[in-house]
Amino acid sequence: MQKKALAFGLGALLAVSSAVPASAASQIDFSGFYRAYFSNVWNNQYDLSEDKTNWSGFYNRLQMDFAFHATDEVSVIWRLRAPASQMWGTGDSGMAAATVHAFGEVKQDWGTVSIGRLRADYFYTGLSNLGWRPKGAFGATDYTAVNPFDIADDEWEGIRYANRWDSGFQLVGQFNRLTTGQTFHDTTKPGHEEFTDFYLLEGAYFWDGGGASLGFHYLRDHAGIKDGDASGPRLIDGQALKVFYLNPALSHRWDSGFGFHFEGKAGWGTDDNIPSGAPNRKSNGYAFYLDLDYNYGPGNVNLAGWWASGDDGKDDKANDLVGMGRDFKPLIAAYGANNGRVGRAGSIGSQSIYGGAVAVANDRSGTGNGTGGFGKGDYSNHWVLALNGNHSLTDDITVTYALAKLALNKVQEGASKNIGFEADLGFQVQLLDNLRFGTGFGYLFAGKALKETPTSDKKAADSYTWLNTLTFSF
Repeated sequence: MQKKALAFGLGALLAVSSAVPASAASQIDFSGFYRAYFSNVWNNQYDLSEDKTNWSGFYNRLQMDFAFHATDEVSVIWRLRAPASQMWGTGDSGMAAATVHAFGEVKQDWGTVSIGRLRADYFYTGLSNLGWRPKGAFGATDYTAVNPFDIADDEWEGIRYANRWDSGFQLVGQFNRLTTGQTFHDTTKPGHEEFTDFYLLEGAYFWDGGGASLGFHYLRDHAGIKDGDASGPRLIDGQALKVFYLNPALSHRWDSGFGFHFEGKAGWGTDDNIPSGAPNRKSNGYAFYLDLDYNYGPGNVNLAGWWASGDDGKDDKANDLVGMGRDFKPLIAAYGANNGRVGRAGSIGSQSIYGGAVAVANDRSGTGNGTGGFGKGDYSNHWVLALNGNHSLTDDITVTYALAKLALNKVQEGASKNIGFEADLGFQVQLLDNLRFGTGFGYLFAGKALKETPTSDKKAADSYTWLNTLTFSF
């Protein structure tokens, strides 16, 4: 009832605000791009020589961003992809069109309220975007330039309030409904609603050159857990995943060009999604990201490290509740910049196709790690030390690079932690004012953690990915 009252109250607020007389003429802002991709992914399963895979193809995306401003106070925002991520020659009509986000927005002196399908950057508020990086291997903060096949964006329906005051303080509150489903129950277990909800409350303070934020998150998953007997499926009484997250962040850059960025995340929860009568399962997880950056004018050098906890499978407590995030793509090969088609990854499984070498190593470590958080490819249980940067050769040509060491944190006895080394090199070329070409090559030197089985005496095969994009912007 509280959630329904909240929804009705905010709906009434939007209705009242929309009745305010227009202070400016209505207008429509429109922008977007068409992007053609060519991707070649070699041996993303790290199999032996007789089983090596090769996948290449062309893809295209048309993205259109609309902002319908009825007044200075009321707007409707819509992002449309049509096609969203379509592979040439497959007749892939299922990916022909997709709404990424669509929401209404009211701006007042007391803050901004948004309601609808909220865009991805609404989920990461203030500085709290675990895995933030200034550039990255492909030279763009838009991770779709590295992995264009994000067919299920982390964007959900919900309500958000945000306001930043002149003093530098910011407050954000957010609710998202992630899952809604039909509930089954018998006469002895009535009244359960099947849902997954996410709540966020975050405070932040910004100053000249930096800022700090602290977020409190709560996730309650009460969907899809059913018992079965002769009378059909039933929702088992009390089954739910309940998780609390704490998310601090701190960032600053000095006039000298030096800067740093730190983010951490910790989660604690209880997983009741277990057989009826068994004890609740406690879960936790931890992750952090830290980089030291130097901007020297025509380019920057960045030394970054990140770590996410994992589970060793030795007790009933899960330790992989926090991952780096599905949109964390600082390395081309290790984080799954591949064909992105679920179910075509062979025996590894559909999760691995999003997570690259990190996912495959987790799958083969025997610990069951890898699904930290609640997004596909939000992989836990690994650490990385990376050097990356970019340099402008001319006004129109920029070179980007990355070199990284990757390893698992937890493995079963006899398995290796070494995922391997990755080296990336890319170029971004501004061909015309609204035409940009990008090419990036990533090679992962496979470590023992990528062997088909821990006891195999054969080395895992290396993997590489070559990505090219041609972007027409408008």
